[in-house]
Amino acid sequence: MEYLDRVLTAEEEIVPSAGFTQAVMDSVRRETSGPIPFPWKRALPGLLLVVLVLVALVFVPAPINSSGQTELPTMQLAAMLTALLETIRRFYVNWLLGSLLLAWACVNLSARLASLRS
Repeated sequence: MEYLDRVLTAEEEIVPSAGFTQAVMDSVRRETSGPIPFPWKRALPGLLLVVLVLVALVFVPAPINSSGQTELPTMQLAAMLTALLETIRRFYVNWLLGSLLLAWACVNLSARLASLRS
């Protein structure tokens, strides 16, 4: 610790070795000169899901209700989403609240343990 204190409180300026700054800047310029690649591997599952939903909405025949009229697939989709959200609200809110409480407790415990070390 004495060595570290002496280095940090020294009046002399710390200067990088010759050519270090230029080498780092050349490396940064080389990395940023090209285009940033798009993460297709991460986006592909979502894109496939969108395509499947669109295909299902277009090619799945609309059912005929009891009065002889066809129901639009979007109406079915809205009813399905409403039922799904209601199920989630009823059964999974407790799990969500419990998970948030557990996450909060973990963060607080980690912060307390970190403050004890310093």
